[in-house]
Amino acid sequence: MASKGNPDPKPPSSHGIPASESLWLPSHYGGELKGKGGLDKTVIWSVSDVVDFIFPSKFQPRYHEVATDFITLLLDCEIVTKKEISKFLTENGYSKATLENKVIPKLVRFGLIKREREFKAGLGKGRSLILSDSLSFTNYLERIGFAWNMLVSTARTKRGRQASLGGG
Repeated sequence: MASKGNPDPKPPSSHGIPASESLWLPSHYGGELKGKGGLDKTVIWSVSDVVDFIFPSKFQPRYHEVATDFITLLLDCEIVTKKEISKFLTENGYSKATLENKVIPKLVRFGLIKREREFKAGLGKGRSLILSDSLSFTNYLERIGFAWNMLVSTARTKRGRQASLGGG
């Protein structure tokens, strides 16, 4: 008797998280985090340590290097324009395509930098690019952490209340 169904089933396509949208979080008890000083809030992490979560040096060493140097430049200046970007690329020998197509877009998407256009009345697309630092990344991660904190605290409170009600 022949079996019905697909004799050669194809598994569903498994598309992972796009690299441009992925954040690398190594285990909180692993060596990568211990090397940065662990979760101790009194230990200051470097720019490279923070960038490592966005462009892990272990997996994307060139992007990590470019992003670290670029953010260091950005933190030293109030704003970065095309002029500073051009000088940065020349001085460091980095690829314009890498910086403008991979590094800057991901840093903007994650909220470490803010991308704006200079306002000039009457101009459309000819407005100059302006990059500056941003705290959106901090706000985003703090919001996630706060939500988890509230969920755990609420669950613990409810469990405590149920235990005290049933223990009589």
